[in-house]
Amino acid sequence: MKIVFNYLFISLLVFSMMSCETDIPEIDTTAPSFSFKITGDGFDRTFTQDDNLENIQLNLRAGTSYDFLLGGIDNGGVRQIQFQHTPDVTPINTPIPAPWVETNNGFSTTIRFNGDPNNAITAQLLSGTFTPMLMNEDVIADTFYIRVEDFGGESGPPFNITEGVLNITIAEQPTAVINL
Repeated sequence: MKIVFNYLFISLLVFSMMSCETDIPEIDTTAPSFSFKITGDGFDRTFTQDDNLENIQLNLRAGTSYDFLLGGIDNGGVRQIQFQHTPDVTPINTPIPAPWVETNNGFSTTIRFNGDPNNAITAQLLSGTFTPMLMNEDVIADTFYIRVEDFGGESGPPFNITEGVLNITIAEQPTAVINL
């Protein structure tokens, strides 16, 4: 399964690198979108901005490795993509590739892509592996935060922003999505 996932990611990356340059429109009122795919422990699901994220919870099995693929998309050009997680609870086991930048404030880690208005692209992908950890707890509740921002058109701000918060619970439990 991991080989298929990696092959799919490489194919998407090559395709996106060949076809995602774009011109920023004069006015852009269309919000960007995101896709966040998680696979592992027999689980395979893609979360988007269209999911009712505030009413679902992702249960993750502690100590189990999961692959993820995050994509931010906007036909008028992606200005910024952010992925925020807690490194002690959901450490990412793979190096963060350029052009993504990783910063840590001591409590959370933000992985960020910054687009270039002079070389705007419609999409950017990030893939990796993370392993949820319990530390000294029986259950840990946490979140994944995703934000995608476009250029707002040639005329500039306001930028269109799409964001989502995925609630996660880490325990000795099967991986599943629970409706709240």
